[in-house]
Amino acid sequence: MFPAFLVWILKYKWLLLFYLVVIIFFWIKRKQVEVQAKIIFLLRTSWGISFINYCGQKWREWIILLGYVGVGAGYVGLVFISFVLIKNLYSLITAPAAVAGVSLVYPGMTVPGLGVLSVWDFLFSLFFIAVIHEFSHGIVARAHEVSVKNTGIAFFGPLPAAFVEPDEKKLRKEKDIVQYSVLAAGSFSNILLAIVAVVVLFAAVTPLQQNMVSEKGFTFDTYVEGDFPFAQAGILPGTLITGLNDAPTKNFQAFAEELAFHRPAETISVQTNKGEYTVTLAKNPDNIKKSFLGIKEIHDEHDVKQTYQSGWGKALFVVISWLAHFLKWLYLLSLSIGLFNLLPLPIVDGGRMAQVFLHKLHGAEIGEKRYRRISLFFLLLILLNLFYPLLMKLF
Repeated sequence: MFPAFLVWILKYKWLLLFYLVVIIFFWIKRKQVEVQAKIIFLLRTSWGISFINYCGQKWREWIILLGYVGVGAGYVGLVFISFVLIKNLYSLITAPAAVAGVSLVYPGMTVPGLGVLSVWDFLFSLFFIAVIHEFSHGIVARAHEVSVKNTGIAFFGPLPAAFVEPDEKKLRKEKDIVQYSVLAAGSFSNILLAIVAVVVLFAAVTPLQQNMVSEKGFTFDTYVEGDFPFAQAGILPGTLITGLNDAPTKNFQAFAEELAFHRPAETISVQTNKGEYTVTLAKNPDNIKKSFLGIKEIHDEHDVKQTYQSGWGKALFVVISWLAHFLKWLYLLSLSIGLFNLLPLPIVDGGRMAQVFLHKLHGAEIGEKRYRRISLFFLLLILLNLFYPLLMKLF
C-alpha cells in the first residue's frame, strides 16, 4: 500500500501541478508582484484594457443605461440579502432545529440537487466570475470616460481572482450616480451571469442530457439526524427508490409531487429495488403541516442510452454532463458572490456604495462614522449566521 501522503498527492496531482505552475509564474514575475497582508498577491498587467476601451466606447449609451439599471438592482439586492441574513439568524435563534441558510463555499461540499463541488469547478468558476465582475467595472468606467489604469490577476491565499483598476481620483470626482453605476457593475454582472447560466442550463443543456439517459428513480446517501420514517422503515442509504403507492416515480421530483398529497402520520407504500416498504410519515421540522422522510443528499439515478455508451457518443455525454454540473455551480456561486458584494462591508463594492451615499447624506466625517457602524453590524451579522449553529453545539 502507498503511504497516505502519496495517495493524497496522486488524488490531487492535477491541482498540485496547477499551483506549481502558478508559483513558478509568479516567481518569474516576482519583481512585478505586489504583496498585501502577506497573503494577497497582485500582478498588474495591461491585458484586456484594449477590449475594455472598445466595449466602453462602442456601446457607450447602452452600457451607461445598463449601469444605471444595475444601481437600482444593486440596492434591491442589498435589501434582499440583508433581509435573508436577518431572517436566517432569527430562525436559528428561535428554532434550534432550523437548517442554516448561510454557509462557506469550499471544494468538496455537497448541496442537494447540485452534487459535489469539485476543486476544478470551484477554481474555474471563481476565476470566470471574477473576470466578468472586474471587467464590468472597467467597461462601465470607460463608458463614463474614466480611464482604466491596470488589469491583473491575483491570488487571495490559494484562491484565484482578477482585478481592474479604474482611475480612483477621477472616479471620486464624478457624480454620485456615476460612482454608483461603476461600483454596482460587478455585482450586477454576476447576477446577470447567474441568470444566463440557469437559462442555458434549463433551456438547452438539461433537455440534451435527458435525451441521453433513461431515468430509473433516486437514491440518498444519509439520514437526517433523528428517528425519522425511512430509518424506521429500514430503507438503507443507497437504496433505489422507484415508486410511491404503486405509482412509478422516475426521479425525486416526481416522488416529491406524489408525496405532497400525503400528510404527517399517514402511511404510504414505497417501492424500491430491494422490495416494498411501509412508511409512516413524520412532521417536517420546518413546516408541521408537511410530511417528512428524514433523508438527505438525494441523487436522481439513470441508465445511459446505448448510443452514448461508447465512442463519440460517450464523449458527448461526458461533456454535456460536466456542463450541466458546472452551470449549476456557476449559477449558485455567481449569484452568491454578486449578492455578497452588495453588502455594506469595507472589502466589497457595496461598502463603497454605502460610503458614497452616507458621505453625501451626512458629510464626510459623520458619514464615515455611520458607515463604519453599519459595516460592523453587517460583519457581525454574517459571522453569527456562519458560526451561531456551531456555538450552540458547543454550549
